[in-house]
Amino acid sequence: MNKPAAAGGTPRGGWSAWREWAGSHPILHAVLVGVTTGFLWLGVSLILGRNAGFAAVNGIFYGLAVASMTWYAQRRFRKTDARLDERGQTLMFLRYPYARPGSLSTIWQMGIADPGPGRIDFQPAVYEDLVPTGRSKALTGLGAVSAPRYADPDDNKHHVPPGFQVVSVESDGGVIEIAARPKTLQRIRKAVEAPSIGTDS
Repeated sequence: MNKPAAAGGTPRGGWSAWREWAGSHPILHAVLVGVTTGFLWLGVSLILGRNAGFAAVNGIFYGLAVASMTWYAQRRFRKTDARLDERGQTLMFLRYPYARPGSLSTIWQMGIADPGPGRIDFQPAVYEDLVPTGRSKALTGLGAVSAPRYADPDDNKHHVPPGFQVVSVESDGGVIEIAARPKTLQRIRKAVEAPSIGTDS
């Protein structure tokens, strides 16, 4: 079985640095995404022979649309995080990277996490209104946690937001991957690694 890497520092540089910056500066990230989209659309329109005025209007329209959608998505995640934090819970994405090919378990699933010593109770949910979408899962026997990495474009394609970090964790059900905000991962790790009540220190 593939094992998660030993715990260590967060990878830096290149795309990792960009994803960290995007997660820390959501407004500027949305603006940059919108501006980039606008210029790309402007260039494509000019290449296709559109007149400059039409191309500029299209570029501005699509740039504003993409920037707005990016900002709105990030805002929803922040609001959801805040609501869960008030209840002592966290927003988390889960998948089993080494499940058999084609299994839905290899796809990121979003939900609500209740971390505790050596385990996480995970309830799949719709993040806008936190309505449960399936049976809860008890992730038990949690052990070694890998060094975190920032979510890559493939993770983002499956709805893991920019700025989220991913760790691999050993569990009774095999190696799992968890994606969450950096501070959330720290809370999860602290809770999971805490000794159980009645366990000798």
